[in-house]
This record gives sequence, C-alpha cells and structure tokens, in this order.
Amino acid sequence: MTHLPPNQASLRSEEDIASYLISNPEFFEQFAEVLGTVQLASPHGGKTVSLHERQTSMLREKIKGLEATIVEMMGYGSENMHIIEKAHAWTQAMLKERDPLQLPTVLTQQLQALFDVPNVYLRLWDLDAQFAQLPEVLLVAEESKGHIASLPAPYCGPRGSVEGLKGLAGEGANLDEVQSIALLPLRAGVLGDNFITFGYLLLTSPESHRFKQEMGTELLVRLASLASAAMQRLLPDATVTWVKEQERLARQTDAQAELPLE
Repeated sequence: MTHLPPNQASLRSEEDIASYLISNPEFFEQFAEVLGTVQLASPHGGKTVSLHERQTSMLREKIKGLEATIVEMMGYGSENMHIIEKAHAWTQAMLKERDPLQLPTVLTQQLQALFDVPNVYLRLWDLDAQFAQLPEVLLVAEESKGHIASLPAPYCGPRGSVEGLKGLAGEGANLDEVQSIALLPLRAGVLGDNFITFGYLLLTSPESHRFKQEMGTELLVRLASLASAAMQRLLPDATVTWVKEQERLARQTDAQAELPLE
C-alpha cells in the first residue's frame, strides 16, 4: 500500500515528523534519494557527514562501549576467581592443621598472608578448658563480648575511638596508624535463630579505603563462616552437641515446610 506524504498542516512539530517516519519506513524506499542528500553535523568536529557516515560513527561508539563493558566484566571475573582461590587455600590450611592448639595461629597467619591484611586479631571465649590459656582467650576484654554478640553482620568502616579499638585488639597491639577495620563475629548454631557468639576476627588497615562502609560484606560473611566452622573444634563437647541439635531441628523444620499441603 502506498502512503502519500502528509501535508504540512498535519506535521505540527518535529515529534510529528519523527512519528510519521517511524510509522512509515517505506517512505525512504519511495524517496531513496533523500537519504543520500541528508547531511548531519559530525560529533567529532564542525564538518558535516552523510547519514550513513553518522550511523557508522554511532555504531563504532556503541561497540567501544560494549567492549569496555566486556573488559570490565572479565576483570571482575578474574578478581572473583582470585578471591575464591585464596579462600580455598585458607580453608585447606585450616583443615590440614591437626593440632587444635595451633589452629588459631594458622587461621590468622594464613588470612593475613593470603588476603594481604596488615594485621589480624583473633579473640575467643567460652572454649573447652584445655584451650583456656590460649593468647586469643586471655586477651579478650569482657566488654567486647556483648558488643560482638549484638552485631547482626560483619562490620567494615572507620576504626572508631582508639580506646574502643584497643579493647577489641587487646594489650600490645600497634594501632597508631589504623584508619579502617573489619569486624567479623564468630558464631555457631543456626544463624538467625538459635546460635552462640564465641569470638571475632578483627582486621585492621592503615588505609581508609581498605574497609569502607559502602563495601559489600558478602566476602566477610563467607570468611566469618569459614573461621567459625574451623574454631568450633575448640568448643566444649556440650556446646558442640547443642549446636548439632539446633542444626538438626532446623533441617527438620525446613523439611516439614517443604511438604505439600493435603
């Protein structure tokens, strides 16, 4: 069907013209010479270019943008793979350590080395009696326990007061240059329901941007979970039994929730 060009009265604005051309693409088949004579300003200077050249230029810009996005995505993928490899190596080191007395040292030293964290402090409490003399237990400040237990998730951001930081790190810690920290509660049980908090990891850095509040905490949550699992070897048998019972009840509840209603 042939569409006659509209009269000027029906095209009252540039939007009307654009709408007509979009609705009637065959217009350019009937008046192909129009495309060849259209001249547009070049985005790269004052000269004019043909419609074809302008379209080609726009496509090149889109391709460059897509290439930049792909490179960025590949960078994220490579970075994520490095993080996975580091977490895997850290987990392996803790699993290979057969002496539970050495496990806290392995955990902190490997975490510090693999993730390039300037200082890592591990603090633990309510462990089995045979581990009561570990430095990680003796250096715990009593007031820190309640603070850590109240944290709903790992914290990362500014260091806060020097006094508060000293309470978390313990005596003898060099905190003069610390600008940012990450604080990871260590917990056992059914998280979000029945669990106990029995320690924490404190990571410090002299760089203010290393641990920022706007950072995602997913990696910190994973690291806290791995550390918590490893340190449960040091808990009393009664606590371990309680933890296993809570986990069994949680699985049972989940299974019942999945049963179809009759």
